[in-house]
Amino acid sequence: MRLKTSKTQQLIFFFVLAFVIGWLAFIPVFLYHASPKPSALFIFLFSPALAGLITAALTNGITGVKEVLGRYLIWKFQIRWYLLVLLLLPVIFLFVALISFRTNLESLRTGSPWYFLIASFCYLMFINSGEEIGWRGFALSRLQSVIKNPLVASIVLGLIWGIWHLPIYLNPEQSSFPLILFLLFIVGISIIYSVLFNNTHGSLLMAVVLHASTDIAPRFMQIAKFTPTSWLIIVVLTWISAMILYYATRNITIVT
Repeated sequence: MRLKTSKTQQLIFFFVLAFVIGWLAFIPVFLYHASPKPSALFIFLFSPALAGLITAALTNGITGVKEVLGRYLIWKFQIRWYLLVLLLLPVIFLFVALISFRTNLESLRTGSPWYFLIASFCYLMFINSGEEIGWRGFALSRLQSVIKNPLVASIVLGLIWGIWHLPIYLNPEQSSFPLILFLLFIVGISIIYSVLFNNTHGSLLMAVVLHASTDIAPRFMQIAKFTPTSWLIIVVLTWISAMILYYATRNITIVT
């Protein structure tokens, strides 16, 4: 049986479900201050995908699920978008490393071989699908349909996406990224995701590649050594990139 709901109701249900599934996995961490187990992290990372697919199935049946997952098959667009998703964030990280550690840049290298980086990238594409199926595959088009303004929709989704990450910060060793800067980064990169989404006909594949190219940085450099100033520069460069991309492509047809 399909539920007859508006897109606003679908979004509310999706967001609540994503938080409930994801945060419930961290109950032992909340209660016992223990490090999250791999199984809990896996459930957490795939909670947006589960929430998105469940909501799509309840509202549009198998057609809704196919619509979400079918975005993986959208891959025909200009090569510049492939170059953008593969290079933008790694270049920003490398640039910040260069200006922050120019006299001791070698200390940031992990020494990982090229084949490890390729394997890591493939793994990241799989694991990050757990987020992107939900945030971009399901939510973004509906949010743009409801809010109309893609920039505002990007910021709203970015804020929700950032808050969803909060349980990770229960572990002080999880990240050297100060929380407020992390949230600003998430909102900024959310705008880049939306620009990419709208310029590639709603491709989920490109969102997954962008997420993997962002998360590959710790595999080739020790970003835990970055200082708050380094992270601040990353946030500023991310927002500058986001604004340039948004205003350069603002007349594109919005995917809803």
